[in-house]
Amino acid sequence: MPVDLLTSPRWKAEHLGLPMPDSLHAVSACLPLWEHNIRYEEGDPAVVSQLKAAYPRFCLHPLVRQLCQKVFGNDTTGLIFPSQRSATRARDYALYRGARDARLISVHRYDATGVQVHPDDLPKVREYWQHAGEVISSRVAELILQDKPATYSATSTRDAVKRRLRELRKSESGDVLLFPCGMSAIAAVWRAIRGADPTSPSVQFGFPYVDTLKIQQRFSPAQYQFFPIGDSQDLARLQQFASQQTISAVFCEAPTNPLLSMPDLQQLRTLADRHGFLLVVDDTLAACINDDVLPYADAVVTSLTKYFSGYGDVLAGSVTLNPRSRHYAALREGLANDFEELLSDSDVEVLEQNSRDVVRRVQTINESANILAARLHSHPAVQNVYHPSLTPGTGPSGHGGLLSIVLRDAALTTPVFFDNLEVCKGPNLGTNFTLCCPYTILAHYHELDFVETCGVSRWLLRISIGTEPVEELWQRFERALNCVSPIRARVGL
Repeated sequence: MPVDLLTSPRWKAEHLGLPMPDSLHAVSACLPLWEHNIRYEEGDPAVVSQLKAAYPRFCLHPLVRQLCQKVFGNDTTGLIFPSQRSATRARDYALYRGARDARLISVHRYDATGVQVHPDDLPKVREYWQHAGEVISSRVAELILQDKPATYSATSTRDAVKRRLRELRKSESGDVLLFPCGMSAIAAVWRAIRGADPTSPSVQFGFPYVDTLKIQQRFSPAQYQFFPIGDSQDLARLQQFASQQTISAVFCEAPTNPLLSMPDLQQLRTLADRHGFLLVVDDTLAACINDDVLPYADAVVTSLTKYFSGYGDVLAGSVTLNPRSRHYAALREGLANDFEELLSDSDVEVLEQNSRDVVRRVQTINESANILAARLHSHPAVQNVYHPSLTPGTGPSGHGGLLSIVLRDAALTTPVFFDNLEVCKGPNLGTNFTLCCPYTILAHYHELDFVETCGVSRWLLRISIGTEPVEELWQRFERALNCVSPIRARVGL
């Protein structure tokens, strides 16, 4: 029987590398100790080799690795993409980034196509895999390894997922497109925007999830402007910039990951209308139901892997177009020019089943997160808690299940707290079971100084609250917090 992570979380040293959830197709693996996260980022084989699963854009799922070995004879010279067109984009990106050579490799009888390079250039192909997110899923890899076709068809299940998204967004007529993951949705919108305006800079407003910024920094033409705080002062700077320079689009998150701040979407919409740029809003952390951002956006991008799915065993993303946007027709055409269904039927089936209880599940998570954010905020060992419920003037509910914390005397206390916290530990969020990770370490290990200048502590812990009973969760947090009290007492803090 699979392990129930609600009652038996994977948090101990002996859980290193185990899948979360306990499924062949889990999209996260346990990194239970602080040192495991450091060693993972440094590529320590003793840690990396233990992973029985992984977040699919950052590490190869064992089934994907097995397929690469079958196609290339190894897993060091290439990656396999879900279609020839996605593989061509990956090849072109690798060459743009300086690869000496890159060639397409047909995967016999299947749409999936490999990109083969010299081993020294594999990191360039992996950049595309990570940033653009056009990955081959573990279910597709499993089918190909079994010599079975992976299908991508217009099924009633696919229609049901799109209909559910429209209902959650209160937009019966909005176009919804499905993608292999949230980042592939963002990359598709970026390509559509670049097709209409190939040179004007884009803008990232507010500190984002890492790969959204990387697309703007690394993909041609790499013309972008970054306003990392996303507050009223940055809004004024954006207004000045837009008055001096044509902008293709502004990308933002609502709320932001990991600081959970909300940009002023009304003011951004006003600026977009005044200066003619597109506004692209990532509402992943709003869990599709907590904030209605579509009226402000030209396009809404969402990682359906997170709250919409909620069970951590399928990767997916979506783009929802605002039919009232003046850019609607052009953006729709731009997306259609290179769109193809790359989310397999087998993954769509799981996504539809998982998302049936999204409203009830997110409501439970909202309530628990509000309670835990308030209690952590008042705890003497906690320096900062980032959660929308703690922002003055907000209401009592609907703030989402993600919160971030920074402990007092963080360099001393954070590893001890993390190691003793009895919840699942690893990347991902939005699952029905609680997850914690040292977010800045995992997302920005090689640029820690830079992100601290953007207000994100290297000691920040990101916590995705699940559906466990809230009092039981609080007891787990209290026990971990009690472990740091002797440390603070010893140094007279």
